[in-house]
Amino acid sequence: MGKKLELNEDDLLFMDTLQGCEFGHVSEAKLRGELQEHGMAESTYNAVRRKLLFARFIGSVYGNLTLENKNYRPLEAEGDEETT
Repeated sequence: MGKKLELNEDDLLFMDTLQGCEFGHVSEAKLRGELQEHGMAESTYNAVRRKLLFARFIGSVYGNLTLENKNYRPLEAEGDEETT
């Protein structure tokens, strides 16, 4: 078996934002804009997108990104767990 991918805060922010899209997919330009509003730099966006594409957490079709692997812990869940 392969090594399990460790997701950092930027990865989780990316996937949480993508998961929040109402149609299950979003254009790369719109997602990039939303993440930049949250303070993510262009270079970080590109690195995270590439990492998640190769790990098959997200998919890309015709300039739209989709969340392919929903088996991860959202940022909110981690924060809730630490307080208990």
